[in-house]
Amino acid sequence: MSDTSDSDDDGAAAEKVDFMDDLRRLISEVHASGSFAAFGTIDSFVNPGIFIDPIGIVRLPLSEDDAHALAQISHKAPFGKGNETLVDESFRKTWQIDAANIRIFNKDWQLCLDRILEHVAKGLGIPGGPSNIRAELYKMLLYEKGAMFKPHQEFVTKWDLSSTMTNIEPIQTGYRWVLAYNLINHSPGPPRSASLLDAQIGRFTQALTRWQELQVEPHYLAYPLDHQYTNRNLKLAQLKGDDFYRARHVARSCEAHGGYYMLLGNMEMCITNPNSEEEMEEEAVLSLCRIVDPRGFDLSIRSNVGISTDNLLRGRSYENREPDVQRGGNYLGNQYAEIDQFFNDSILIIVPSHSLLNLLLGTTYTHRTLDSFTTRLRRFIEQTGNSSIRGLLLEVCQIVLGPKYANNEDRDLHLGPVAVSAAFLGNPDLFNTTASQIKASFQKDYYPALGQLTCFEDPIVQGYEYTSPMPLSDSFNTNGYSINTTITRCGKIYKIHENLNAFRNGFFEGNPNRLDTLQGNNLKRWLDTLLYSCLYDSKQVCERDASTLVKIIVEREDAPFSQHVLYQGARIFIKCFQNNSLLTNPLVIELLSHMNHQGRSKIYLETLLRNIIEPAISNFNLPTYATYAASIIPPSRPDYSNRSRGQEASEISSRLAGPIKAFYEYASACNQELPALLLQRIQATASALTVEQSNSFLISFISELIPVADTSSIEAQSCLHSLIILYIIRTVRHEPKKPTDWTRLEEMAICSSGCDHCSKMNTFLKDPEVSYYALHEGDHHLQYQFHHFQYFDEDTRRGAWMPVGVTKTNKWWEVQHPKWQTRAEAVLQAIKKLPQDRLKECLGSQYNGIMDLRMVRIVDDAVADDAMQSEQEGKRFPGLASSVPQKRGRESSE
Repeated sequence: MSDTSDSDDDGAAAEKVDFMDDLRRLISEVHASGSFAAFGTIDSFVNPGIFIDPIGIVRLPLSEDDAHALAQISHKAPFGKGNETLVDESFRKTWQIDAANIRIFNKDWQLCLDRILEHVAKGLGIPGGPSNIRAELYKMLLYEKGAMFKPHQEFVTKWDLSSTMTNIEPIQTGYRWVLAYNLINHSPGPPRSASLLDAQIGRFTQALTRWQELQVEPHYLAYPLDHQYTNRNLKLAQLKGDDFYRARHVARSCEAHGGYYMLLGNMEMCITNPNSEEEMEEEAVLSLCRIVDPRGFDLSIRSNVGISTDNLLRGRSYENREPDVQRGGNYLGNQYAEIDQFFNDSILIIVPSHSLLNLLLGTTYTHRTLDSFTTRLRRFIEQTGNSSIRGLLLEVCQIVLGPKYANNEDRDLHLGPVAVSAAFLGNPDLFNTTASQIKASFQKDYYPALGQLTCFEDPIVQGYEYTSPMPLSDSFNTNGYSINTTITRCGKIYKIHENLNAFRNGFFEGNPNRLDTLQGNNLKRWLDTLLYSCLYDSKQVCERDASTLVKIIVEREDAPFSQHVLYQGARIFIKCFQNNSLLTNPLVIELLSHMNHQGRSKIYLETLLRNIIEPAISNFNLPTYATYAASIIPPSRPDYSNRSRGQEASEISSRLAGPIKAFYEYASACNQELPALLLQRIQATASALTVEQSNSFLISFISELIPVADTSSIEAQSCLHSLIILYIIRTVRHEPKKPTDWTRLEEMAICSSGCDHCSKMNTFLKDPEVSYYALHEGDHHLQYQFHHFQYFDEDTRRGAWMPVGVTKTNKWWEVQHPKWQTRAEAVLQAIKKLPQDRLKECLGSQYNGIMDLRMVRIVDDAVADDAMQSEQEGKRFPGLASSVPQKRGRESSE
């Protein structure tokens, strides 16, 4: 089986090598028949005999008077930008006269022009030579002092060098007088070079098809160019000689095939020479520093992308080559620093469409990286209208929709940039495909962008829903976009509300139609209707929905009709989940915390509170209440007022406890039986509080509840007594007892592996008679389980084994008991701050025992007898007998 596997691997590797050899040969056989430009000087110049109407014959050399005369009858020269013809002297400052006003009287000028055409035809590699071209007078140009033409280029087709690059530096003195000619190719039929190129493209396209059939398919291949190019000049139109023709040939072949892209890049080889006395091999790192499309648009998202020499179609030798940059080699005192040599090369890259994002963004790109890349593409399209980049953006979106993702959340994160790009491109099919794939929701950050791209010209009310809004694209069709789906599929009210608000903010902040009152009103109605339908049909609830329900009403104080409609939706939603403490507990907190609102909002909030109060008490859960109350506490800020520290601490305590005081008072006002039920629910669920909640929340909760509770009622006495006992036991914990033998149970450790080393150590710690234990070589594992041995390894790892032993002491108790005393004192101080008269009324005969912390303190027999007597008295508090302290043995201590 192994031999067969190795044979298959060798066959796949050989197949890949053969393919790369064929592809390299197909590229290398493409050669330029001429240069991209021709230059030269005229040995024997002939005066053309220029006649310009209405000036007449213009003498050479050009005089100052004739130059002024020419300028008087000229007009400003325009330039082309895309499909426009513009006049802008900050970009091009030149005078021009059309050919219709120019005549050449010297017949010998044509002979001179023929010699120029012969030189040009040879330089450009035009088939048939000068007999197949002619020069046609285009215009006369006059550059006076300060005149210039900034770098400017126009493209006609996607990949061809059908462009003109002009760059005239500002004239310092004198004049530059130019006769401009168009070069016309009038040879019959297609050029021989074009037919040859078509055949080459056919062969290359077939090779790309073979690429897809390889057992081991390369993610990309790179072909080093003959020349180096700066990042600024790295574009198809700036390539020289064979580089241009080969890159154009590969680009056309990739376009003809449809499954590949041709990109250009600059790569860097860094060779590090250790420069050390030790024999160390040099290190070579090859990386891509820049990747651009054929027009030079920067596609680089990652810096210095590592590439393999196995992906190069032809190698590069650096042995006899001078580095482009060299760093290091300085003397550091005892030796010379390493020498880094950098060699730069430009390459053309062939990449399959499905591997494009992996090359540009990496194999594990995040949705943030994808968003950054698609945003860059969209901005470039906005600025230039570039159709090839538009096609690239569409290709990227389709790639993202293809793969399987680790989980639904990861998929939804990556679909956000695709949805925004689909709306930008005006592609409803792509948008709806994206919407159909989401499992919950896009990240909230993408909805503002969708809001900026959407218009609301004429939404139509149909029952509870409007028709979907229309993205700002001429290609919008009547099927519409599934924007509703992207916002509401998650089913969570709080999330839907966040998405809608983000969408609305995007519309009013960046949408071209944001000043259109009609569209603004249509948007608001669409949002309200969509939100109402979600409230009406919701099938799930969570804690965060509580604050959302309040926001929905308060935010619409200035929109009476909208506020009333959504109040009805909130009422229906609450009725559906009124027996769920995940909603009722947080909602009561939110409603009571917003009762300071005036006007209609207060009326609606009070009505909701009245409807929810009884089910909220029946399902009250103290841990849920505590968790939510802590989550809505505003962050603390520096207080520069004259308030005392006591006042500030009191306010913090009040916020930590939540609105329990207002809750109790409101329950009393609604129904006299509700307070007792609330106290019973508090007592029944208090034991589920976490230790952290008991330490921080519980005393604040008691301090808020005790002033308003009816301390004469059996329910209040029972509830408050149990809360205080729970607070003391959870916060102070039982007093550590001073050891009377050598048992040290509190210092034992639990070993997950169940190793023999830890087992022996635990046996030693449990033994009441043995105080010393000699460690053995190999007991290093103990340092990870027992804090006493944290330096054990450091002491023994040097040299031979040294005998080490463990002696039991009272150190643990000496450290822990003062900590217990500190906690006990802090708890007593907190309890003393409570209203003592009301506390005594609640606790009765238990008051002194609680103030002495008898339930956690080690007591003698006499005190224990008093505790037993108090226990009998405490039986009037149902369920609290277990709170009375018992005499504890060694096993009950912590």
